[in-house]
Amino acid sequence: MDSLELGGGALTPAQVEAVALGRLAPVLSDGARRRMASSADWYAEHGDPDLLKSKLGWLLGGEPPPETGSAVRAFLEGHCSGVGPPLAEEEVRALLLARANVLAGGRSGVRPQLVERILTFLERGWTPVIPSRGSVGAAGCVALAHAARALLGLGGLVETSEGQRPAEALVAALPPLEAREKEALSLINGSSLATALAALAVERSKRVLRAAEVACALTMEVVRADLRALDPAAAEARGHPGITAAVQRLRGLLAGSQLVDDKRSPDSFSVRCAPVVLGAAADALDHVARVVQQELNGAIDNPLVFSGVGIVECGHVHGAPVAMVMDHLKIALVQLAGIAERRIFRLTYGELSGLPSFLVPGSGVNSGLMLAQYTAASLVSEAKQLAVPASIDTLPTVQHQEDHVPMAPSAARSALEVIDRVADVVGIELLCGAQGLDFRMAGEAVDAEGRLGSTEPRQPAAATRAIYDLVRARVPRLDDDRVLHPDLLAVGRAVRQGCFC
Repeated sequence: MDSLELGGGALTPAQVEAVALGRLAPVLSDGARRRMASSADWYAEHGDPDLLKSKLGWLLGGEPPPETGSAVRAFLEGHCSGVGPPLAEEEVRALLLARANVLAGGRSGVRPQLVERILTFLERGWTPVIPSRGSVGAAGCVALAHAARALLGLGGLVETSEGQRPAEALVAALPPLEAREKEALSLINGSSLATALAALAVERSKRVLRAAEVACALTMEVVRADLRALDPAAAEARGHPGITAAVQRLRGLLAGSQLVDDKRSPDSFSVRCAPVVLGAAADALDHVARVVQQELNGAIDNPLVFSGVGIVECGHVHGAPVAMVMDHLKIALVQLAGIAERRIFRLTYGELSGLPSFLVPGSGVNSGLMLAQYTAASLVSEAKQLAVPASIDTLPTVQHQEDHVPMAPSAARSALEVIDRVADVVGIELLCGAQGLDFRMAGEAVDAEGRLGSTEPRQPAAATRAIYDLVRARVPRLDDDRVLHPDLLAVGRAVRQGCFC
């Protein structure tokens, strides 16, 4: 397995996903190790020895435990208040990596042994069991507290290749590591959960967006789209890089087609305006990816330690940047799903497509792909509900000390849910497009009275034919009704895996 040198400054969402899926092995760079050691030594000399008492104020008026070890345990256990189903393995691995990279930046005053412990868990495939709900995306992250408790062997369960094991038993076999108070705080301080989930969302969205483009091209073949909507000069005049790029890619996919032309009347908006929506979504995703990468490599902690200079109390634990871009991403993806569903509707409606209703011969007997459009409509509706922005809501916490919180983890979790639904909608459009292309390539069409007849067979572009072949390699042509569930799963899985990129 290839290794990934972790230095706190150049981690990408793609690398986060690769580590989360076990395709890259992170190691701490020598430079990061030196920076961390220097920062930890400087904090040990100049920092607050009673940090947890100072930070929390021991809100109920009690005295802190007398020993650092018991103070750390009490602090971490008090923050383990998560509920809900556990995070998926790849989500936990992304979280561990994201936090390790923040600490590797050397601005937290923690020893390199802390990051080495995290990397040991990743290397051995040890995944702490972490509840998915309860974090607000600011100081004292609940999910990170559950992770920290396991990392330090203070409790909790860990998934291993041999099933769930108590964290204490696993950590007992490792070199001893007793966290200092500043280290306990830095392990859980900040929005790394939202950032980790956002990194996964970025990479999954890239695959869905590319599949949405090729699905659109397939539909354009079937409806014999007017190519004037893909005029390069018109796209350049609009002035958005994403729209220009979408037009270029669609033109490339349709090059050599015998089906599309530039002499028909203008198409419906779901076809004619498709490059605008695709391009706007691409521009949104580019912005989201930039912000997420900045967050992966930023000093998300408090206080921050600048060796030889000072210790700065600040607010850089607040996850507003990630919360806002995750909400932006959800809206962009829902636009993709909504316009794709409208094209699915056109493909399955004989009066609009010029093909048999529901894209099946004998539609008076067979339902064909009618219910696939039902499913797409349901998925789009769910995606719209999930796309309600999380970042517009806030509730005060910690006796009004943390009186504005970003709800970034909620934004990121719902973004992943939206992506999941959009992937299936795009898969349904691919399925309908392939079915429609079967009729076009065979020269089958419906006349004005709705009767199936013959017309001149026409061939699609080489690129769209390749897309068709990818679909047909997974799902055969539908001639008589069958259970559609396996077909929909197959194309949805292909979208998620990036088969159409």
